[in-house]
Amino acid sequence: MSDHTPSSASMPARARKTQAQRREETRAKLVQGAVDLLKKKRYAGFRVADVTTMSGVSRGAQSHYFPMKDDLVIEALEFVFKETQANALTKIAKAKAHPDQLLQALIADSKDFFLGDNFYLSLDLMMVGGDEPLGQAVQQLAQNYRVSVENAWREIFKESGYSASTADEVVSLTFCVVRGLSIRKIIGPDTARIPHMIKLWKQQATLLLESDLGRKNNKKQRKID
Repeated sequence: MSDHTPSSASMPARARKTQAQRREETRAKLVQGAVDLLKKKRYAGFRVADVTTMSGVSRGAQSHYFPMKDDLVIEALEFVFKETQANALTKIAKAKAHPDQLLQALIADSKDFFLGDNFYLSLDLMMVGGDEPLGQAVQQLAQNYRVSVENAWREIFKESGYSASTADEVVSLTFCVVRGLSIRKIIGPDTARIPHMIKLWKQQATLLLESDLGRKNNKKQRKID
């Protein structure tokens, strides 16, 4: 029986990663490690040395890419915001094909962000940073990523036939309600009512949307008459 096992000489050589690829991998490891640590220990317990240990990256490499602690913290938060923005835009794209599920998708997006670690992480950094450069950087990231998400939701409601004012009210109030429930979750252990409160808001939002379409249909009918 012949041996068909390929020799090492005949096997294709594994492509070596470029220096740019290695740099990007190192940065990504540090950023992911920072995200994980911030979610676990928040800013008060954040130590760069712990990030390098978790990431398997040397302190020298960390100092090269992120000389200051807050540089790494800001990069980690931007990574989180980019991820949540991408998730929201995916929900919007899917809901565009199913307008009847638009409100449910908006509420789901609000819950995903505000009732999870991503919001608490950003809130912690904003409270710690205050008017300092860290706080200002956090606010700017929120403007760049979170406000743009809210505006995208407003636009999809308008594209689905709702008035600009109703779209703004429903989107703004949905985020306000779920954000408020998120804060309530911090200050009190009674979280069992959160689903019920969100259900109540969904009922009210549905009435707002139905009323808006009703007014538009009445106007159209009057024009026809």
